[in-house]
Amino acid sequence: MLSQFVAQYYEELITATQAALISYAIYSLVLYPLYFHPLAAIPGPKICALTKYWILFVSWSEHRNRYIHHLHKKYGPIVRVAPEEIDISDPDYLKDIYINNFDKTSFYTQFANFGSFNTFSTVEKKTHRDSRKVSAKLYSKSNVVSEPFQAKIRAVMSNLLKMLEQNQDKRLNTFQLWSVMAMDTITSFSFGNKVCKSLLDDFFGQGEAVIKAFMIQSSSWFWTTQLPQLYDLMVPSYVRKASKIACDWINSQFNECLEKDPGNTDTLVGVLMGTNGEKLFDARRARSEIFDHVAAGHNTTGTTLSYAFYELARDPKKQERLRAELAGLNGGNLASTNHRSLLYSDVEELPYLSAFTQEVFRIYAAIPGQEPRRVPKGGFHWRGSKETSSTFIPEGTVVVMQPWSLHRDPTVFEHPEVFNPDRWLVDDDQKVKQMNRQMMQFGSGSRMCLGLHIATCEIKLCVSNVISRYEVCLVDGYDYEANAQMRDIYTTIPRSGDMPLKFRALVV
Repeated sequence: MLSQFVAQYYEELITATQAALISYAIYSLVLYPLYFHPLAAIPGPKICALTKYWILFVSWSEHRNRYIHHLHKKYGPIVRVAPEEIDISDPDYLKDIYINNFDKTSFYTQFANFGSFNTFSTVEKKTHRDSRKVSAKLYSKSNVVSEPFQAKIRAVMSNLLKMLEQNQDKRLNTFQLWSVMAMDTITSFSFGNKVCKSLLDDFFGQGEAVIKAFMIQSSSWFWTTQLPQLYDLMVPSYVRKASKIACDWINSQFNECLEKDPGNTDTLVGVLMGTNGEKLFDARRARSEIFDHVAAGHNTTGTTLSYAFYELARDPKKQERLRAELAGLNGGNLASTNHRSLLYSDVEELPYLSAFTQEVFRIYAAIPGQEPRRVPKGGFHWRGSKETSSTFIPEGTVVVMQPWSLHRDPTVFEHPEVFNPDRWLVDDDQKVKQMNRQMMQFGSGSRMCLGLHIATCEIKLCVSNVISRYEVCLVDGYDYEANAQMRDIYTTIPRSGDMPLKFRALVV
């Protein structure tokens, strides 16, 4: 009788325990994240509140930027995209998050090279500040417009014009072309003219090979930044091989620069290695820094110029407007066959060129996706919108803003998907100020892109030099709608890795 009682007792205990565990699982995995979590008041799909793996899947399948933008259209300027992550599309919060410098997340720590962090991948604030300070003066606007730097970029532009002259009316992969041009600029800046060898001089050989190596090594972006614990399992050997090629290419120039030009503080190597008498970086950290600058500097500019010339090829009237504005800047002979570059000081403030460039930045931001930060101790407040009441965002929450959505806000940009440079030329200072406030193509705050002045200079000089000499045309039979779309990834490129265009010399 006693044994029967004990058996019944244990059976009831097991049943009660199972019920408690099931109830706890239902509460912790379903009810708590949906209804009791501090972020429960933030709207968004239920699956996003339940698991972080949904947004990871969306990112892996290369739909995140457009998906998040869809969520903002549906739910408003703040959405919950994972159990502990929110996305905000409201420029009022740029100051809270980026200018006030919330900590970076571990997302960035994966952007390390040569076994060392660099400024971009450094999370800790003081270390980042000290690291950025080392090269900030070299990237300053005053240095970019100085004659020594301008001489370097004019030399690159001349090589570009020679290359175009030799390949008139031929189908060119301009994504690779502009990437090579930008690579020549950033490597001359990094290593100096004694070391840097022009890839434009061998565009169809080493130029294409180097750009492809960098493009392939960056193709592992998802496993590098989102699930690095699976990197070794998921990333194929050819990606590792490409990464080695890219690293070896940087390393050989770095070593040659130290050997041939060790005291040149006009080079990034010289500045990072402290050749002014102050040892600031060791060699491994300097290599990591330079790899990051070179990789980001050529890729983003190459992508931006690809879409700038794509828009010009689609609309010859925009080409004509630019040529009309540029008239007289080349000795009155726009179609001159000489390879001498225009001066940046002449083109920098041209109204239509500036408006065109700003519209390219808006529609085709080269880094259109997430810029994650972590909410600091004490949290911060969502101040409310018509869709979502004011609420407290707790410490540790990952908070994200993405240029893709900020740049497509229909309340600020009429017909946001339409490429329209004239929107920047309206006679309404408040309207232009509001649009500029919405822009985030170079990031925001103390961690915004160091190379913004170099990139803007390259883009304006490249467009003005080429369009003043050539008519740019689409290639017959190429499906631009399918293949020229921006890939939905952190640092975007054309979907096919190609942007085929032709260049026909203007008749003198």
